[in-house]
Amino acid sequence: MADIVHVEEKDWAAVAWFKAVGHPYEDRYRLLTSDIPLVAQGGRGELFGCFDGIGGAPLGMKAAQAMSDGLTSFYRDPARHPGTWEGVRELLRETNQGIYDWDFMPGTERPLGGCAGTVAWIDGRKLFIFHAGDPEGFLLRGSETIRLTHLHEANGAIYNYFGRGAWIEVDVKFYPLEPGDRILLVSDGVTKAFQIPEAVSVIQSFGDPADAARELAVRSRGKGSRDDITVVLIAIP
Repeated sequence: MADIVHVEEKDWAAVAWFKAVGHPYEDRYRLLTSDIPLVAQGGRGELFGCFDGIGGAPLGMKAAQAMSDGLTSFYRDPARHPGTWEGVRELLRETNQGIYDWDFMPGTERPLGGCAGTVAWIDGRKLFIFHAGDPEGFLLRGSETIRLTHLHEANGAIYNYFGRGAWIEVDVKFYPLEPGDRILLVSDGVTKAFQIPEAVSVIQSFGDPADAARELAVRSRGKGSRDDITVVLIAIP
């Protein structure tokens, strides 16, 4: 099958992705924007996620899918999780525990499933970032780039990820938003190819989120990234 870029565009957000060369697409994403009736009716802000299945976990892709799907329960089951940042964090922790309960690799204490991920929750003019692993998040404000995440990685291995059960540590950060801000979430298929200032420069060259996300994904592949490539871009109206 030809190596093609896939693009999905919402009201003011977009995602572009390539699957890894010679492997199935193990990243997952979610755009839960206000143009979706379930989200609009809930009045609980909007959720965006970028998840990357851990290559060493046999059920890494399934874990990324589970975390992505789990975000919808924030709107489908409001009685279970409060419409607060604590509610989002608890939802992520519960989904993580469900992955951990899938069991372990034979003869080890390593979970069968695991994925890294970054989630952005926008509630009015407030941004909350939830993070575990290596997908990166950035807030682009004019000429300023604010790093929203840090790598949970040591000696080339991710030590904190969804699927660790009770041992997970979900980083949570809060930022006030301003009109014109952009939020960029990327999997390591992008960061392996680009230094962040260069990636931001690509994004800032385009006004339309879909065009910007597509260009960064295409250039990441063009620079030799053979991994899954996922670019989620949110433009604050």
